Amino acid sequence: MAEQRTDEHRPSMADPADYDFICAFYQGDSIWLQRAYAAEMEIYDSVIGTEEIWQGNWLFKSTCDHCGAAFNHGVLFKHTPTEELVHVGHICAANTIGLPDRAAVARAKAERVAKELEFKAERVEAAAEWRAENAPIVVWLNGPAGDSHDFLRDMKKSLAEWGKLTDGQLRAVVNWKRRADERAAESKREITAGPIEAGRYSMTGTVLNVKWQEGDFGTQLKMLVELDGGNRVWGTCPAAISHHLPEDEIKGRKVNFTATVKPKAGDPHFGYFSRPAGASVVG
Repeated sequence: MAEQRTDEHRPSMADPADYDFICAFYQGDSIWLQRAYAAEMEIYDSVIGTEEIWQGNWLFKSTCDHCGAAFNHGVLFKHTPTEELVHVGHICAANTIGLPDRAAVARAKAERVAKELEFKAERVEAAAEWRAENAPIVVWLNGPAGDSHDFLRDMKKSLAEWGKLTDGQLRAVVNWKRRADERAAESKREITAGPIEAGRYSMTGTVLNVKWQEGDFGTQLKMLVELDGGNRVWGTCPAAISHHLPEDEIKGRKVNFTATVKPKAGDPHFGYFSRPAGASVVG
């Protein structure tokens, strides 16, 4: 049979007028609520080591001094007749002793702040994972390239503010970087040949790209070839090549063919070829 309580804090005897509010406090496991209660806990810690604590439920079991129930959110009172500190769960504090407005506000604020902290931590973690997965883009955008255009400056600002980019922003930046890399590679391309010549002759080079294109003769597979020496030509991929290799295997192969070349106006190292013949894959 349970021992009958005779102390002045038992539910049948507690007089709300005898309890002065000191602060709200938290003793649960949530790290976010622990952080959100930081200001209240500073008050709590400054008092708890200097005042006498009632030798009851909380001191021995961390439960409510009023009803004996376990709790996470609590209120620290001073019992004025004895000047002892009493720990009461929020429910008892509200329903029996009378929860002061400051404690109710502190709990509501702490719960709101805890959600914000947790959300922020999750966002930071997700952003860190995103940055690790997209490290080349992050490094590139935070380098000189990020200050080279208004769009890239906006993307750099978004990355700094949110820790990551949206899927749409990422695609746009990836495409921008790809074009920038292509331009950089083009500017570094070493051309040892003289200006491309007009006329019909045999040529050897490496296929840089293939693409289907509409023209006067219907849809045709075109190819861009970098000739030995650095000049480039564009024209219809010979059937001897397209029939010999799958489309996705033509790029990067070395080919030889004879065709009529017309230089591009304003670019001495680029031309258009037509009527290819005698084509073969040589590498």
